[in-house]
Amino acid sequence: MEQERIAVIGAGPAGLSAAITAAVRQKDVWLFGNRDMSEKLQRAAEIRNYPGFPSVDGAALQNRFRQHLASLGAVIRQERVSGVYPDGSGFRLQTSGGEYTAGAVILA
Repeated sequence: MEQERIAVIGAGPAGLSAAITAAVRQKDVWLFGNRDMSEKLQRAAEIRNYPGFPSVDGAALQNRFRQHLASLGAVIRQERVSGVYPDGSGFRLQTSGGEYTAGAVILA
């Protein structure tokens, strides 16, 4: 099992932040979720409570998220996670695209 592998489930702002943090710390990370990220984020006309962005629309913030992920080589796997099970010293994930193992799982 790959102990450095971190699986992040959820591609909203919290999941993206977790995946970015893992990538910056040079951890091998899988990010599971919708490539469109959050539907609510896409529709937001104005966001005024996100740190570093006093006023930004959802589409612009989403674009910045995409750029940040790309700069770190992180990719959103568009697979639905249907189960997470303890497996020895890590976890096994069942998804719509197959089965994965990870040393840690972050639910976001």
